[in-house]
Parts: sequence; structure tokens; C-alpha cells
Amino acid sequence: VIDQLNEWGIPFSFTSSESVFDGKQGNYSEDDTAAPIMLYGEQKLTIEDYLAKNGGTYTITRLGKVIGSDPHTDKLYSGWIKAMEQGDTIRCAIDQTFSPIHVSDVVDGLLRAADQKAYGLYHLCGEQGHSRLQLLQMTFNAFKNHKDVSSIIEECSIDGFDLLEPRPKDVSMSPAKLVLATGLQIKSMEDVTKAVVDSYFSGNPAAI
Repeated sequence: VIDQLNEWGIPFSFTSSESVFDGKQGNYSEDDTAAPIMLYGEQKLTIEDYLAKNGGTYTITRLGKVIGSDPHTDKLYSGWIKAMEQGDTIRCAIDQTFSPIHVSDVVDGLLRAADQKAYGLYHLCGEQGHSRLQLLQMTFNAFKNHKDVSSIIEECSIDGFDLLEPRPKDVSMSPAKLVLATGLQIKSMEDVTKAVVDSYFSGNPAAI
């Protein structure tokens, strides 16, 4: 399929992942060496390498953790919000860091890259790295604007969870190259978190 697109002169767009990195460094740029420790990251990197070796016109966009607007279904927030409502203890990893980004910014970034013919390799993620604990604390603060929170945070390592594979510890990335190429403005996680929690209490879609 890719060879045929190249023959027709149609640019190819592939969304890759922060998981191509081993998490030992953090704040990765496009020039840093990818060395995945997860099968998912290995699969993504295999396709990246194929595109790079076979030429043609393509855009590879490595996504940070994508955050949705629905507080009931977004995997990052829904469990935390439910636990806060019930006053449950929340077990949270303090040693995993990433650069989350709202889904609307992902869509905007991909469209801008296509419209402005931004070919090559780019990172599409938040402009700041955040640990899970930092994001949980943001959620606590936003929740307390509406209701008291009795939940207690139990800090732990990401290695303490029953996972099929080890997780890279710091896969934060820099989106500076894509921002410069497209003029994309990326929402802060403080604003995203507040909007998601506010929507939970209002019952209206998050104003993001």
C-alpha cells in the first residue's frame, strides 16, 4: 500500500507512540534514539523504520498519552473521580512520567501537519511532562472546587502493579518541532483537568 501511495505521490501519515522510548531519559526530542522495552513500542518502531528506509513522502507523529473529555470514560480520570466520590484510597505510581495531550489538540496537530505539509518525524504531546501523581493532585484540586475529598493517596511504583510488561518510567517528549512547524497551541493539563472535572459535576460536555 505504501509503495502504491508513493507511486501516486500521496503523502502517508502514521501515528506512532511515546512507547518507542525506554523511559530512561525523558524530555525526548525527535533526534533521540528510540529503544522500546514494550512489544507495542517495538511494533510502532518497526513501521517507523520501514517508512524511513523506503523513502517517499510521509509524516510520522509520535503521540503522547491522549486524554479525552468524558470524565466517565477517560481511562486516566474516570477511576480517580469515582474513587474520590466514594472516599476510596487511591493507589498511584509516583515514578511514571509522560506528556499527556487532549484529543482535540491531537486532531488539530494532525490536520495542521497535513495542511502545511510537515513531512518527517514529529512529536505531538503536551509541552510539559507530568507524573501520574502530579495529574492526580490536579484532579484532587479541581474536585475540591465542587466537593470535599476524603480519599487518601497511596504512593507506589509503577513496577508494583500487575502488568504483563514493564513500563518505561519517563516517556515525556518535546513537541517543539511540530509547534514551530505548524503554530499549534497546546492546552495545559491544568486547564484540561479542570474542564473534565467541571463537566463531571455539571453534566455538560467539557469546555475544552
